Amino acid sequence: MTTEGVPRPFYWKELYAQAMLEMDPGKLPSAITRANDAILDRIERMDRNSLGHELSALNDALNNLRLLRREYERGMKEYREQDRRRLG
Repeated sequence: MTTEGVPRPFYWKELYAQAMLEMDPGKLPSAITRANDAILDRIERMDRNSLGHELSALNDALNNLRLLRREYERGMKEYREQDRRRLG
């Protein structure tokens, strides 16, 4: 993630927070994807000497996004099943 071509190392935190706080089901999948991609990009660009604390935070964020995506998909599946039963 960049601002005028300059990498912003902690931009992933902004995107992660947006995904975790997104209330619109139509926007949630893309918010999760953007945050996930930013985290993976940060991991790839990290200085290998400074992996410690930030790597742990990045890993936690990836796990939380994975759970959020799983819950979203489960909710959508339940919604479709209820809709199908309602329609007959």
